[in-house]
Amino acid sequence: MSLLELKGLSISFRTRPVEVVSDLSFQLNEGEVFGLVGESGCGKSLTALSIMGILPQNFKTGGVVNLRGRNLLSLGPEEMRDIRGREIGMVFQEPMTSLNPVLRVGYQIAEAVTSHFRVSKEEARERTLELLKAVRMPSPHVRMKEYPHQMSGGMRQRVMIAMAIACNPAVLIADEPTTALDVTIEAQILELLNGLMESGNMAVLLITHDLGIIRENAKQVAIMYAGRLVEKSPVEGIFTAARHPYTIGLMESLPGQRGVALKPIPGSVPKPGMLPPGCKFSDRCRFMKPECQADEPPLRQVTEGHFSRCIRAEEMRWPS
Repeated sequence: MSLLELKGLSISFRTRPVEVVSDLSFQLNEGEVFGLVGESGCGKSLTALSIMGILPQNFKTGGVVNLRGRNLLSLGPEEMRDIRGREIGMVFQEPMTSLNPVLRVGYQIAEAVTSHFRVSKEEARERTLELLKAVRMPSPHVRMKEYPHQMSGGMRQRVMIAMAIACNPAVLIADEPTTALDVTIEAQILELLNGLMESGNMAVLLITHDLGIIRENAKQVAIMYAGRLVEKSPVEGIFTAARHPYTIGLMESLPGQRGVALKPIPGSVPKPGMLPPGCKFSDRCRFMKPECQADEPPLRQVTEGHFSRCIRAEEMRWPS
């Protein structure tokens, strides 16, 4: 069953007619991990902020973001404040910029509880301890009295997850949850997120640039480029039969066998407002034909459940 559905979401600047996210559509189902992949600056985090209703004021949104059939973009600040944290939780990519440096982490977690439920201080404290134990925080009685700077990166990320799940939300948005963590801690955080999802029937929107994380953890995946979805498929479909040149380029950029040279994608992502005509990847695409620059192709179904924004999708497949 669909919990969260985006229909034609667009995000643009208020001061100039430039879209940074365009016509974004996908749905997140109960008990599912949906991966959203793309390079830095492609619009992944702005998409997450728009769902949470915390976009910076210099942006405006269009389209529909339905949570159980309720359009979040039509709600006022008070209504969104009730939903934020209680029905949708979010793990931000950098805990040190998200946690208050002058407040103890126990207080910050308890505040996530008391802002939505009428509970006593003792009940909030007990809930905080439960949450720290749920995220496998070592010595939770001690850690809840510490400040963010006294913790390691992995511990701070666990605090962020505890805050995000404090009210048992139906949807959890994890925006680059393992950035700057070493491989061992990264595996622990991902295992923790999967365990929480399975125990609470929580749906997770996993935002990352790491295809390895997506393959191991997600069920469905969407690839973003220049603010657009260029490919969407069940995870194995991307890794066994990629149908868009950008996705193929990402796959060929991954480290493979020793001694085999990587194939980087030429050029760089164009800035918003400076996109090429037609297909927005055409200026970097080795499969480009003149007709690619005529009109931007729609995201269309190529095979069962597999969508691509490329006019040559049927004739390409990675690995070939």
